[in-house]
Amino acid sequence: MERPRERRAAAHASPREPLVPGDAVFIPAPREKRADAPTDARSVFKRRGVPAQIHVRLLRDGQPCAGVAYTLAIGGLELHGQTSPSGQIEHWLATTVRTARLTLATGEVYELAVGRLEPVSEERGVRGRLCGLGFLAALDAPTADLETALRQFQAAAQLPVTGAIDDATRERLVARNGS
Repeated sequence: MERPRERRAAAHASPREPLVPGDAVFIPAPREKRADAPTDARSVFKRRGVPAQIHVRLLRDGQPCAGVAYTLAIGGLELHGQTSPSGQIEHWLATTVRTARLTLATGEVYELAVGRLEPVSEERGVRGRLCGLGFLAALDAPTADLETALRQFQAAAQLPVTGAIDDATRERLVARNGS
């Protein structure tokens, strides 16, 4: 009897199709790589294709959106899942990815800009983390919105509510954001 994957393989299906019951998966053993290097000198090795991780947290009225089914379209792939109890979505992706589309089971669709955050020591880094955590709507939001977002974050993080960027707020932003 022909299995579903064999039928699709015969029709030259895309190798990125999801697995179906009955598919056989082959995972090759890790390959060892050897390189000659002097033992009395410092050697630097670079890994090609080091993946990055995307972190998204969904909140509604300050509360985590737990258990929401989603589809994350990244670089030709569609990743499916459910948000964690804290509303988190985390996936590995190539460092070349710059955009993604997040579609929720509720019908909501979000276009995501993917990239590295500025250092938390910079205001733009604070803004990026507040956006990522759902406290600030946009990186270029007015200063009044930034101060409101800071107050909301500080209250949620059980910090003194000042609306100002201070070391304690920066540390907690890094801890909550994962970077």
